[in-house]
Amino acid sequence: MTKYSIFAAMKTALNLEMDSITYSIGEKALDSAGKHLSKYSKRYLLVDENTEKYCLPVFKEKLPDISINGVLQIPSGEENKNIHQCINLWKMLTQQLADRDSILINLGGGIVTDIGGFVAATYKRGMDFINIPTTLLGQIDAAIGGKTGVDFMNFKNLVGLFAHPKAVIIDPLFLKTVEDTYWQSGFAELLKYGLILDHDLWDMIDGRFYKSIPQDNWNQLVVKAAKDKIDIVRYDSNERGIRKILNFGHTVGHAIESHYLKNKKAITHGQAVAAGMICESWISTRMADLNCNAQEAIVETIDRSFKRLAFREENIPELLQLMKQDKKVRNGKAKFSLLRRLGKAVHDVELEDNLVAQSLLFYIHKKN
Repeated sequence: MTKYSIFAAMKTALNLEMDSITYSIGEKALDSAGKHLSKYSKRYLLVDENTEKYCLPVFKEKLPDISINGVLQIPSGEENKNIHQCINLWKMLTQQLADRDSILINLGGGIVTDIGGFVAATYKRGMDFINIPTTLLGQIDAAIGGKTGVDFMNFKNLVGLFAHPKAVIIDPLFLKTVEDTYWQSGFAELLKYGLILDHDLWDMIDGRFYKSIPQDNWNQLVVKAAKDKIDIVRYDSNERGIRKILNFGHTVGHAIESHYLKNKKAITHGQAVAAGMICESWISTRMADLNCNAQEAIVETIDRSFKRLAFREENIPELLQLMKQDKKVRNGKAKFSLLRRLGKAVHDVELEDNLVAQSLLFYIHKKN
């Protein structure tokens, strides 16, 4: 496994108590996990094959006094984020006599925390769980906010529910195990936070290729982005209002991801979102008064870190149809989040298919 090393700038974790959820963020955050786990009768740990190999030993070394009653494993990869894996996990929990006084520890990236949260929230009508995200995307996005669920019929996140963990433990220690591809994937979500609400974060990134960001800056970026997500979720837990701006890049991005999933071609969530942000920033210049110079800066920044995906013009009708299954569709029209300026977004913008199709043509034909 190729590793991308970081140096953590913070010496102790930042602890936040919000709406009965504890967030522990930064160096040594994992040390705080013990207090959340000791009160449970049984403890089960969910991993994939990568986190079992690279992250589970770290967990056991840092928390030697925490006994684990069972380690449950799912295969990695978006194609395995499905109801069949949930059924297997419900079976394992049942066979191992898990009860409602047990806790499930989700140790992994977004797929692990999405499935793990959904399984815990539905098993015996709900058992507690905590998220310990181990990827950049997991630490700044997927593990925060209570969205759980699985893909269904090749549609992204079609089945799921809101269910909040008891705690989210975000320790940069785990990022030392992350493959380069998944650093890139998480970087797309980092860019998103800068674009929709945090101009300071955008300035810190400064248009750089993700590998060229100084190593000692990463911990600060992770903490800042994680706090951005926590703040939004705190004010709009169930995505009725402002939380919808987090969907910037995702209406188009999820359709692209579903297209590749349907055709059994692997891309990362970040690659799809990066493509979606290019399209939706182009739309923003037409529908939300985004300055064309800002849009050009966005495209240039994304293109420095992400190679353009190779879907074609003949795929556009299928992509538009896939958007009709988006969770934000109302009365047959998808609701988009768009940019007014760098660091400011609006949500619930209805668009005609023709404009979305033009944005996809812009993505396909504009050279890097």
